[in-house]
Amino acid sequence: MSQPPRFGLTTLTCIVIASMIGTGVFTTSGWTLATVGTPQRVMLAWLIGGVIAICGAIAYGELAKRLPVSGGEYLYLSRRLHPFFGFLAGWVSLTAGFSGAIAVSALAFEKYALSDSRPEWLPEKALALVVILVFGFGHGFLVRPFAVLQNAIVGIKLVALTVFLAVAAIKIGTHPWHWQPVPDFAPLEGTALLLAVASSVMWISLSFAGFNAAIYISSEVKDPERNVPKSLWLGTALVTVLYLLLNTVFVSAAPAADTAAKEEVAAVAAKALGGSQLEILIRVAVCLGTMTSVAGMIMTGPRVFSRMADDGLFPKWFSSGQYSTSRTVLLQAVIAGAMVYMGTIQSLVKYLATILTLSSALTVATLFLPQKEAQARARMSILTAVASGFFVLASTVTAILMAQRDPKDLIATGVTLLVGIALWPVASLMSGSSK
Repeated sequence: MSQPPRFGLTTLTCIVIASMIGTGVFTTSGWTLATVGTPQRVMLAWLIGGVIAICGAIAYGELAKRLPVSGGEYLYLSRRLHPFFGFLAGWVSLTAGFSGAIAVSALAFEKYALSDSRPEWLPEKALALVVILVFGFGHGFLVRPFAVLQNAIVGIKLVALTVFLAVAAIKIGTHPWHWQPVPDFAPLEGTALLLAVASSVMWISLSFAGFNAAIYISSEVKDPERNVPKSLWLGTALVTVLYLLLNTVFVSAAPAADTAAKEEVAAVAAKALGGSQLEILIRVAVCLGTMTSVAGMIMTGPRVFSRMADDGLFPKWFSSGQYSTSRTVLLQAVIAGAMVYMGTIQSLVKYLATILTLSSALTVATLFLPQKEAQARARMSILTAVASGFFVLASTVTAILMAQRDPKDLIATGVTLLVGIALWPVASLMSGSSK
């Protein structure tokens, strides 16, 4: 039996970057501008989201040091809290964390790739499905070549985004930048403003959701105690800086009236800044970004299901072994493909932001629970403790505020959790973990 590939720091960091730079950064600011009213508030929301993500990366790095094996939230919650919570986290990963996020990225890829030029013979959402199927096959049967291909695409994508930012920098003194509020926007003050910003941070949080991507393949990493934590904070810090620069251009290159509530906010800004040629460049960058996001999540997500199968909480057919990667990758691709038909980009983003934020907050909170690993807990630095506590607090408060503003966004989250709770007795009986 051949040994699985051993990934190094470069590949891990590329996986983190690829998983993060997907749909959100190129679509969310239009919705956010329509919600908070001014470009300055949009940038504040992105800054808050970046700080939360960096704190989360530090916290997940600590978790990875203590359990340097594949499994993600499922593994951490099962080992550190209770198998029931681990099973729920695994169920969330299967139905939302990866499948839903892959579907969103694939839909965004199609949106930017086709724009208004869809051929009559091409059915709606067909291109999104093709992207999922191609990378599902690649990461299922051609793991090493597709990992190399993914790294190359990440590099090309970053070059394209750098060129876009360079054009923006050249035109700082000549382009008419727009920082005025959205026309006829009702003023927001006090609680209303707080709720609007909180909702925006929740949407934006999905753009940072891949900051923990490397933890899902820890068992296949060289020196995971060092490389996994380092890849998390390094990738997250780089992406945060890039997001702030990009969104500064996205929300100010064109008038707010042209940008607010638009899904293709990056294309609108690029056209205003450099005409059709720059718009084509940013569309290419977005397509590459969403493509690598799909690829990164199809590569990392299935490792969770294999870990669950190893523990008896998922069908044994998907347990670790020579063919487990192919089977779990294909399962992930099929579920993601089904979710493409289940909703729009915006509806899926709201759903994913809520449920993934709560799952991550609960996972990081286990760092503060009494554990048998007393020595590991004692070694947690003050910086790690502060970052972890802030991540839990900020994520929880933001989710609560968003729920107060629009309780309907919690319905899909509640249904997902209730179905997982209903399935737990069956999984528990299968594995014997109810003893």
